[in-house]
Amino acid sequence: MKVFVEPTGRRIAPFGDPVAETPVENRPLSAWLDEAIAGAGFTRIDRLEPPCLVVPDALLCTAGALSAFVNGAEGRDAVFVLKRSRFGETTTPVQPRVVPVEAGWRFEALRFVSGRDEVPVDVVVDPEEQLIEFPVQPHFVGTDTVSMGIARHPVMTLHHWVHILWANQVIGGIELRSTPAWRWALRGLWAALRARSINKWRVLGKLNRIGKGCDIHPTAIVEGSTLGPGCSVGPYSRVLFSKLGAGVNVMQHCSVELCTLGDRATVSEQTCLRFSVLYPDAVASQYLMQQCVLGRATVTTGGSFSMDLNFDQDIRVPLDGALHSTGTRFLGSAFGHRSRVGTGFWLASGRMVPNDYFLIRDPDKVLSKLPDGLPGREPLIAGERALRPITPASSTRP
Repeated sequence: MKVFVEPTGRRIAPFGDPVAETPVENRPLSAWLDEAIAGAGFTRIDRLEPPCLVVPDALLCTAGALSAFVNGAEGRDAVFVLKRSRFGETTTPVQPRVVPVEAGWRFEALRFVSGRDEVPVDVVVDPEEQLIEFPVQPHFVGTDTVSMGIARHPVMTLHHWVHILWANQVIGGIELRSTPAWRWALRGLWAALRARSINKWRVLGKLNRIGKGCDIHPTAIVEGSTLGPGCSVGPYSRVLFSKLGAGVNVMQHCSVELCTLGDRATVSEQTCLRFSVLYPDAVASQYLMQQCVLGRATVTTGGSFSMDLNFDQDIRVPLDGALHSTGTRFLGSAFGHRSRVGTGFWLASGRMVPNDYFLIRDPDKVLSKLPDGLPGREPLIAGERALRPITPASSTRP
């Protein structure tokens, strides 16, 4: 079967890189697509020559999904439809040319072309998800449970920075759902033997993949994660279900959970990082950062805060000149390549800082003058950069 990868021309803001270069678990999106095409036994061609499968270069999928679609098409003109699922509900928002239909979501850019100029049929493909539910307080996000669909055959296209988050979060499901249960049982048994315990946390600590030359402090905890060569994890830090590239530095008292960190990225001390993606050389220094994407050589500081929750409605983000609902109330922000964010900022949910922006606090709100002779033991306030009494010097207390 021939496959033509159709250029979309998409460059994901604020980063501006070609979509094929988007990092998914520290590999470019193009590598995942090539792997899926080769895994299905298909051959990539340089131009559209029917009959062939046509896929966009923004596509993330598996070999199994491509094979199921081609088999269902049976040589007819066809369009891919992702079967209605929780996975689809959480990954199809903000995607152009993805249209809701009764059976699920029609991906108009993913199609089989027979060359006979027929009316295309819909071919529904099941992502084969496994639902996992988490209890939450109903007054927190409006429901008492949050469900997540872990797909064996995830299919999504990447057009927005939120898709970078979602792609990195769902890609682990491929291995999780595709590995036979007996193999997981053997891995778990071997881990339990090495841990000399059946405690789930001790066992999880033996399921890591640790690269050469890593420096992990004895008080640090690493569980269910992959660390590239030369990583360091400082005292009392925790790395959980995350993938770290080469030379990543997690400093002391940090928490890194369900994240993908690019080569040489740094997580500064006492930073809590969850569900986030860091490009190479990024530095995360915010006390709590969730659902965020940091570009190459980006720096955020401890006195800045990216808001990540909207209590009343789903967060909307811009794409191609229009606002689109993300379908979630839980979302952070994106920080472009080489951007620097100083202290004293509150950034609203779903926002993006462009490449090379340098944000600092208003200088008039930074105390820089502390004159002598001010009254001792009296309350002093900062105004217009200077320290001054809150009341005139002549005033007296009753």
